[in-house]
Amino acid sequence: MKKILGILVFFTSVIIAGCQPANMTSVMSHSNVSGTNVQTRCEYLDMRNNADMETVFAKYDGWILIYVSEYTSDKRFGTSGVVCFERAK
Repeated sequence: MKKILGILVFFTSVIIAGCQPANMTSVMSHSNVSGTNVQTRCEYLDMRNNADMETVFAKYDGWILIYVSEYTSDKRFGTSGVVCFERAK
């Protein structure tokens, strides 16, 4: 009986821990660049790594930041994200 109760408690805790909500936020801005000569690029960011973020933002210096999305949860250490940039060719 104790073994069955232990298994039941284990599976219940796994189910509860596995159903934690994710925190996702996003912001979109319009760049007012229009026409057929528009370039848009999106990049993945590990927001725990400042050097990674500086590398991506330096790569798109002079571009307009139009989209930022962040994803994290209680079970995840840190935040992952996506940023999108736009410019006229």
